[in-house]
Amino acid sequence: MEPIQKQPEVTYDVPKLVKELGTKSAVIRKLNADGLSRSDISKVMKIRYQHVRNVLITPIKKQK
Repeated sequence: MEPIQKQPEVTYDVPKLVKELGTKSAVIRKLNADGLSRSDISKVMKIRYQHVRNVLITPIKKQK
């Protein structure tokens, strides 16, 4: 039986992403688009799972 191989972990520079994208919410949406799970996003960003969930289920408001 062969051992299960994990995918290589991708590291994210969260402070740099926040600076580039402007908000934590934008970073959460980007990481989600990159394929990370809600749980993984909360761990990478060191925020609560509930915050990630709320951002992802709330529609983006139209900008004026």
